[in-house]
Amino acid sequence: MTFQKITKLVGSSNKILLISHEYPDGDALGSMLALKLSLEKIGKYIDCFCSSSVPAVFDFLPQSDCIKQDFLLGDYDLIVILDCGDSRRTGFSDRLKEFTQHKRKIINIDHHPKNDLHKIAQYNIVSYDASSTSEIVYELIRELKIPLDKYIALNLLCGLYTDTGSFKHSNTTPKTLKIASELLRKGARLKRITENVINNHSLASLRLWGIALSRLAINKKYRVASSALTLEDIKYCNATKDDVAGIVNMINTIPDINVSMFLYQLDTDTIKGSLRTEKSDINVTKIAGIFGGGGLKKASGFTIKGKILVEGNSFRVKYS
Repeated sequence: MTFQKITKLVGSSNKILLISHEYPDGDALGSMLALKLSLEKIGKYIDCFCSSSVPAVFDFLPQSDCIKQDFLLGDYDLIVILDCGDSRRTGFSDRLKEFTQHKRKIINIDHHPKNDLHKIAQYNIVSYDASSTSEIVYELIRELKIPLDKYIALNLLCGLYTDTGSFKHSNTTPKTLKIASELLRKGARLKRITENVINNHSLASLRLWGIALSRLAINKKYRVASSALTLEDIKYCNATKDDVAGIVNMINTIPDINVSMFLYQLDTDTIKGSLRTEKSDINVTKIAGIFGGGGLKKASGFTIKGKILVEGNSFRVKYS
């Protein structure tokens, strides 16, 4: 999909709703907030929506306090969905289908493998080669001829930085680094991102990570490293669910493993799973798909109904 039809559609729309996925990460938030700030520069009324609250670690992002957790369909001419691998992850898949029945348009901007949003949306701006959705939004903003400022640039840089694992993953391309360089020139400060995302761990979060690492298990046959946390662990450490962010990436630094998996209890009967790999011949999206999840080839996730049971330093899952 070229940007020409998209720019025309955006130009003819006045009230636009931006939506990203539940439990948002740096790319989901960065791409959405950057597009919000950009479209407001050309006189558009913009609302941002996410069914989950913004993790505290991303409170530093410009306009992060403007994200709403509910909306009325009749209020908008156009919906743009960003960085969402599946309509269910918006939290309102039925409502999105209703929106299209009223002959109003949905744009899907993403870098995940093809999913049901491709059928729901009338327009898909999807690039599997892009490091992040923020990289695609950067190109769209340029196509719209909207000048970048330091606030837009910071949001976009956060998306690039987090989805490339601090520019360490193999999805970091020369194009990605060139865009990052331009964002720095426009006033984004990498230090603000590292201070908040990487170097900002409370005592409670470090204790929680300690429990996760003490529970680490390695399957020698398949070389899978895994760990898990319960609601009781989070409560014991006086931590929050935001404090689990980054644990799966730490597990993934263990040498000679194929896949890292981290599970934690979202609520009394729901478990969130995260999968990572650095192996070029392994696709964790396929593993996540077994459990109804999805994502990227090297970073995917899923949710299942069940409870994590702990015995000493070992754990198991009891399915509901």
